[in-house]
Amino acid sequence: MTEARQDSRPKVLMISPWAPYPWDGGSKRIHTLCRMLGERFQFSLLTFAAENSGSHAAAADLAAEHRHLRPVFGGIHWVGKGPEPSARGLPEDVSRFYRESMRLRLADTLARGEADLVHVEYELMAPYARHIKGAIPLVWTQHDMGSLSIFNSYFREMSGFGRLRRLPDWFKRAALVRKAGSWFDRVVAMTAEDQRRLSLWMDERKVRTISTGVDVEHFSPRAGAEAAEDSLVFLGHYPHYPNEDAVLHFHRDIWPIIRARRPGLRFYAVGSSPTPAVRRLPHEDSRITVTGTVEDVRPYLQKAAVFVAPMRLGFGIKGKILEAAAAGVPVVATSRAAEGLALRAGHDFLKADGAREFAQAVLRLLEDSGLRREISLRARAAVEKRYDWKAQACLLGDLYEELLKERAGR
Repeated sequence: MTEARQDSRPKVLMISPWAPYPWDGGSKRIHTLCRMLGERFQFSLLTFAAENSGSHAAAADLAAEHRHLRPVFGGIHWVGKGPEPSARGLPEDVSRFYRESMRLRLADTLARGEADLVHVEYELMAPYARHIKGAIPLVWTQHDMGSLSIFNSYFREMSGFGRLRRLPDWFKRAALVRKAGSWFDRVVAMTAEDQRRLSLWMDERKVRTISTGVDVEHFSPRAGAEAAEDSLVFLGHYPHYPNEDAVLHFHRDIWPIIRARRPGLRFYAVGSSPTPAVRRLPHEDSRITVTGTVEDVRPYLQKAAVFVAPMRLGFGIKGKILEAAAAGVPVVATSRAAEGLALRAGHDFLKADGAREFAQAVLRLLEDSGLRREISLRARAAVEKRYDWKAQACLLGDLYEELLKERAGR
């Protein structure tokens, strides 16, 4: 107890709809930034407990979470979801994460002096800020601007003609984001383009860009220029609709063109919580493997000849592309997947949008080992220079200190 009182590091409470493990997408970002800032700040975590936590599988997941989270978060506060709330005026998905039990636990945590600053992750948790605005410095990370786009939304329900039925919910989302701009002291965007978009909804002086990055030491290039296997790979958290859409689009429209020339090729869809549609793919084609959650994605990157990113929806930097580039795997990506990346198309990766164009780009890399080598080396150098997580962590730490100094000076 005495040691805790002598710790002079400012206390930061992270609020997330789920624990930042397994590491995919935003979860990896949260975990990495907090881990790298551990010498400057004390981090604790307030999040919802996994549903069905009494099952054997859920207990194993919880043990894994504790093993990976405890070294980073000094305190972990789990909140049960309980029954559905009656949260009027919130978008449907946001209302599913609004619970009185979470609001009360947040209030209790702050009352006990466990935070000098609160950092809210994801739009889903933004409404909790309205209860504490002005009481403590508040930061919000908007992970994907796709929620505010009618035509490139990351919601399955906002695809095709479904967007017409979902317009009332979209207006609720727009209202939430606009209000949230007044609740938070700083709002973090993933890219400069996302910062510009967010500035249309709130005071532009509040919005900062802290890019997604990559651990360039962890994702080191494989030994030698050649892949261990004639295969393609994609990484994703599949309940996130742009990832599911990308894999299904690849399987339906692109994969047959590639397989016609390379019948022995394999495709690995790696990542957590594959949806039923994704899980069905190996039954439709024995050359496709859906792994589910894996402890380490590096073995799949190390064996692949090409990383594919056939995204059609969403915004922001795709960390999966940075990981592949850092691991020395050449990338073929759509314009949507590559948006916001400071990587040069045709130099650090190949860009292709139509199904046939995308397939041809993949085949070009598969059939030209020299081009694969050149793309890999240039991409690795680019991510080392621009996307090392250490630099992004410093930006976030400086933002925290800026807010804490502002509060101290009042």
